[in-house]
Amino acid sequence: MALQTAFTLSPNEIFATIANMIISQQTFADNLGKHQSLVDKARVDGSLYGDRKLYYASDVLNTHAWGGDSEAANLLSLDRPEDPEVQAIVLDTFRQIRLTLDSYLSKRAWSTEGAFASFQDIMTGWMSETKKVYDGTNYNVYIGNTVSNATKATIDIGVAAARGNASTEEEANRLEAGLIAESIANLLVEMGDYNRDFNDYGFLRSYADSDIKIIWNSVWVNKIKKIDLPTIFNKEGLVNKLDEDVLPARYFGRAIAASDKGSGKVINANDEYDNTVGPKIRSKVEFQTTNSSGKKVNHFAGDEIPNGSTIKVGGDFEEADVYIEDNTIMGKVIAGPLPPYMSAFEVGTSFFNPRSLTENRYITFGHNTLSYLKNYPLVTLKAN
Repeated sequence: MALQTAFTLSPNEIFATIANMIISQQTFADNLGKHQSLVDKARVDGSLYGDRKLYYASDVLNTHAWGGDSEAANLLSLDRPEDPEVQAIVLDTFRQIRLTLDSYLSKRAWSTEGAFASFQDIMTGWMSETKKVYDGTNYNVYIGNTVSNATKATIDIGVAAARGNASTEEEANRLEAGLIAESIANLLVEMGDYNRDFNDYGFLRSYADSDIKIIWNSVWVNKIKKIDLPTIFNKEGLVNKLDEDVLPARYFGRAIAASDKGSGKVINANDEYDNTVGPKIRSKVEFQTTNSSGKKVNHFAGDEIPNGSTIKVGGDFEEADVYIEDNTIMGKVIAGPLPPYMSAFEVGTSFFNPRSLTENRYITFGHNTLSYLKNYPLVTLKAN
């Protein structure tokens, strides 16, 4: 790895053999001002014992015609319920964050004990901050890319046709906002009725408005608030779920399709990503690249993959590890609990190496492979 040039002191203007001294040294601590909070709402407790949580779902029972006295002949008949559906959430993913520090040779780079201690504390703090970034980006990408297997997994909202019926941009904004509001209002009513269409099991369910949440694509919620809403003066009655969770647009995407591949496509004939054509391709997983200076750069889920990367079996990326950013996805509608994020353990350890006078520090943690709960809706709102 190429080394960055060390900072050079300036020679004194009078005494050329003496360098001007450093006035002070400060390490920036305000690096992450905001963490995505969606994953924190989804956390469920794990345990050092066992490796899974089981979720059971059952269907509604039947009614029967009652025959009065004749029912005595059926006294010993059995009416057992159908077997419940069982879903397991398994703790099966383990990661480690590593950091090496020392209090001897590296201390010589600092002018005061305070400046050195500040640097050490901030680097140690980066370990927990790194875990937050990992958790948040992984979870956001999962939410933004997952489509359920329910009958009504996707709700298409025809905003293009609505805007096409307008004679002015202001009218187009009103029609678009009205259609979005109407579509979501209709969806809430439909989800509140008895139905089998919104969960994977096809079990009879109804969902209270208070249990339904919309995770918005920032592109759409900002457009509604900043452009569409002003044309109708207020938001009362427009979109009741407008101020809920919002994720940046980059987290919403779809799987690679056959139409994305070939000459002149975002994945060219050589299976290489061409970022000059079509939408961006982003990673579902954490990965590393090496820049032109030979320095390794870490990327988290949701980051764009490098231009020219091969996307194929045995290539730089497997298709399952990437997605195509899709800003036609307005958001995700979830009723009931968020897809659970279960922690197995989080352990901080360290050891001192007496030969090199260094201290290795580690945070080791585990979590489940992400999966939505099939008993509850996960509906994609999509503009077309």
